[in-house]
This record gives sequence, structure tokens and C-alpha cells, in this order.
Amino acid sequence: MSSTTFEELTCIIGIKIKRIPSRPDVLSVGEILSATLRYLASGESMTSIMFSFRIGQSTVSNLILQCCTVLWDTLSPKVLLMPDTNKWAQLAKEFENKWQMPNCLGSIDGKHIVHQAFANTGSTNFNYKGSHSIILLAMCDASYNFTVVDIGAPGRCSDGGVFSSSEMGKGFLNKTLSFPIEKEIDNKSGPIPYYAVGDEAFPLLENLMRPYPGRGKKRLPLNESIFNYRLSRSRRTIENTFGIMSSKWRVFRKPIIAGEKNSYCNYKSRGCTA
Repeated sequence: MSSTTFEELTCIIGIKIKRIPSRPDVLSVGEILSATLRYLASGESMTSIMFSFRIGQSTVSNLILQCCTVLWDTLSPKVLLMPDTNKWAQLAKEFENKWQMPNCLGSIDGKHIVHQAFANTGSTNFNYKGSHSIILLAMCDASYNFTVVDIGAPGRCSDGGVFSSSEMGKGFLNKTLSFPIEKEIDNKSGPIPYYAVGDEAFPLLENLMRPYPGRGKKRLPLNESIFNYRLSRSRRTIENTFGIMSSKWRVFRKPIIAGEKNSYCNYKSRGCTA
């Protein structure tokens, strides 16, 4: 992060995290934001942040919780705006130019954010990989930017189950996401609806495409194999987006050691700045 961006961010959230009274020994806005970004970007423990900034451990935990909450509340209305019909059409055009997938609005998938088992939660967040996690369900555009996210589903749920119960999934099922009207992509196929692409975990809908089944078990017809290739090539964008997020914010590269409330705030704030 450049110094200019840091100063801009300080000015945006400073009034909400400023500590009162203002004494020389009270932490400044810059120190609070620096400690939070250091924790999220480096993946260090809160104990390491405590020694680096010479702040008490309980103070570090409370500051990170407060700062992440303010980052989400302040930046999410500016960054994660629900696209309107015109914006969806622009995203589809960009997707076709970059990935040769006409009428595609984006790629959707879920990511398990691994964390230390929360107190008194039992196996609620225990996933099939043998770890405890919270699911980040997200949709991205052709340039690796999140467009729609759903955060907080327990790790024991499947991607399809999270999709069906989330506001995003209900928008797909009820067709309330303001997608553009169907459009012809050639002179033979007729009008084709706008859609997102996902893997086999998601249902096949009019506005959500998934690969043909049977890959690896039998030889698919040539046209189905080509379709699966093109769809998988487009769906790779969401995998790349998750990879970029984990590379930029290394707190996601290992289990997060924090309480349930702190962890949720960490996930949300990274969704705004990834």
C-alpha cells in the first residue's frame, strides 16, 4: 500500500476509530490502522503485533476488531455496489473480450477460510477437509474483482447449500439481480440469457451454467468437451481472485487464531479491499 493510499484511508475512517481523550500516550489513528493492516497483510499472530507495536494483547484484539468493523461499514457501500442492468452488460462485454465467453456476467465459487475452532460451536464449522472454517461465497468479474459476496456460512455446508440459502442464491433463483434481457450471440442460436458460471457443486439454472457431467469417467462428445473447456477457462477467474486475495492478505494462508467475532470482521474487511 502506498503512503498516499494509506493517508486517504486514514482520512476516511479516522473519525470513527480516533481514541478520546487525545493525549500524547494515546494511540493515533495511523498506529491503529497500521497494526490492523500489518496483522491482515502479514498473517502474524496478535502476540507478534503486540510486541511490534508495544500494545497490550487485549488492546490489540479490540483495536483490530474495531478497525475491521469500521473498514467494512465504511468501504462496503463504496466498493461492493450491486451492479445495475447497465453495469452487468458492461461486465459481460469485458468477460467476452477477455475470456471469449459471450453473455457471461462472472464466475462464482466458495472458499473455506480456515480458523481455530470457536468456543462452544462443536462441529458446526467442521468441514470435509478436517478443519474448522467459514465459507466465503463470491462472484467476480473478468478482472478479478469481487462483485457479489456472501460471508459467514458454516464450513460444514456445501457450496450448493450455501448458494441456495444465501441472498445471492435467492437472487439467482428468483431472478431479482437486474440481469440484462437475453441477447443473440450469433445467427443460429437465437437469444441467450445472461448467466454466471460455476462448478458441479452449483445447480443448473437459466442464469447459472455448470459443466456437462461425466468428465474423467467417459469420453464426452466433442461439442460438450469444448463447452466444458470454455466454461472451466472462464470459471478459473474466481479461483485466481481467491488466490490474489490470499497472496495480498496472508492472514488467509493459515488458520486464523481469533475469536468468532474478530474472525467475521476480518473476512468482511478483506472482501472490501481484495
